[in-house]
Amino acid sequence: MGIFFVFMLPLVAGFGLIFLIARFSPNVPRTESLKAGQRLDDRPEITADEFIDTIKELLEALGLETVFSSAGTGGVFDVTARDPKPLSGGRILLHATPVLSGQVDAVDVLSFAEGVRGDMGALKGIYIALSGFTEEAHAGIRSSPAPVDLIDGGRLLELVREHIPGRAELLEGYRGFDLVSRRHARAGRELAQS
Repeated sequence: MGIFFVFMLPLVAGFGLIFLIARFSPNVPRTESLKAGQRLDDRPEITADEFIDTIKELLEALGLETVFSSAGTGGVFDVTARDPKPLSGGRILLHATPVLSGQVDAVDVLSFAEGVRGDMGALKGIYIALSGFTEEAHAGIRSSPAPVDLIDGGRLLELVREHIPGRAELLEGYRGFDLVSRRHARAGRELAQS
């Protein structure tokens, strides 16, 4: 009977410690702090189903045939599509994520590019992230062995406006679709300075 208490004492102490930490620890804000001059965006995030439907409609409007698709948690969507054009067509790999918690970094983008390169017969890759991409991701993809297009929320909204005009107004009501990518903003500043 004494050995039972010896084994149970660490469990009781552990649960007691977890209870104390949970009860008395301060709440940590789950949103990023705003930068100077930035306003709080109170629009809702797009739902996973709505995001996946938007990507499917866009692929169809672009004339791409879906060969295989897989939807993960949080709306992460992977598609193997086929461009049916006789001479310039081929297989296209697409990875799309509606997560707005932080920009996609170079490691994730280069990992995707390596998957595109390793897939024999893949024409190119498309990485869609509503939150955008870091400068390192843009720099890394330029030196990548596989062609990969990086599309942020602002660019995705432009594509939807061009190919599915009826859905663009709906998407503007969601957070993340009015972002102007840093790359486009930098290109605009460079043009203005020239």
